[in-house]
This record gives sequence, structure tokens and C-alpha cells, in this order.
Amino acid sequence: MLSFIQKLFIHDLLVELSKEKMTVQSLSDANNSIYEDAPWIAIKAQNNKETIVGVGIKAKSMAGANIKVVNPFDHSRSFVASFNYAEKILQYSIHTFCKSRFLRPSPKIVMHQLEKTEGGLTDIEERVLIELAKASGAVEVLVYTGSRINPKIDSFKSIKARLNDSANTKHQLKFDL
Repeated sequence: MLSFIQKLFIHDLLVELSKEKMTVQSLSDANNSIYEDAPWIAIKAQNNKETIVGVGIKAKSMAGANIKVVNPFDHSRSFVASFNYAEKILQYSIHTFCKSRFLRPSPKIVMHQLEKTEGGLTDIEERVLIELAKASGAVEVLVYTGSRINPKIDSFKSIKARLNDSANTKHQLKFDL
């Protein structure tokens, strides 16, 4: 009974981020549901206040007077150019994916940055991904770097075990030297 209730509120999600596309998909759903869109956000400035007027591919074409269009994952030096806008896009995407109108979803999220990962992520880059997921309601967050995850095979639990094994190996290497 408890696991049934937990499934209503807690979803295991994979969030893949790139400059061109953001994907949210289930790691715990046999149907392998998926939400995919371009990471654009349209913001209207009026009376010293910003209002979001569009997200995704629709937002890209909304540029005009008083409306700026931003891709928060497009920066020459780092992956996240604007934390606030990235946060809003991720919140929107997870809410849309979970289709929850009355209850706020509390997912466990694997954040997978697909670009600018050469040499691994810095602590700051990992922290940004964790904070983005937490701001979207995540109860637990894993930051994954590496080859693409197959949601039909991998689960949140198996990815967590792999990351823990990898972290233990890294710590063993440090102490063995």
C-alpha cells in the first residue's frame, strides 16, 4: 500500500540537458514516457517586472518589443548561462511531464549534462545541477556524466549504485597513492 502511495508522488526521472534540447523521461515507468523541447524561454519586461510568456520551441519565435528570448544553456565558457531561467524551464518541464495540476510532484532526478563535460564537472557545475533539480521539487538528485543512459534498462537505483561504486573507487585510489 505504501509503495502505491509513493508512486503517486515520487517519480524517478532522467533529465538530459544540452544547448539544443532538454529531455525529461521516466526511469520508473514501463511506458517510458518522454517530454522533449528546446530550452528557450521568452520573458516580457513591463513596469520593471519580468513575466514568462513562453517556454520551449514556441518561445524561440516570440522575440519582439519588450520580449527577450533566452537559452539558459548557451554560454561560451560554462554550460548554464542563467540559473534563474534554467530553473524556470526545468520546473515547467517537470510539471508538464508529471501532469500534476493539484499535487506538486516530488521526483528523484538523475541530472545528465550532455555537453561541456570534458574532464568531468567542477564542484560548482555539479552544485548548479543539484540546485536546479531541487528547485524543481526533487527529493533526491544524482548528477551523472558519461555515456547516454538507457531508461529501458537503467533505474534510479542502478545509476545510484554505479555512482557510489565510482566514488568509492576514486577515494580508494586517492588513499592508495
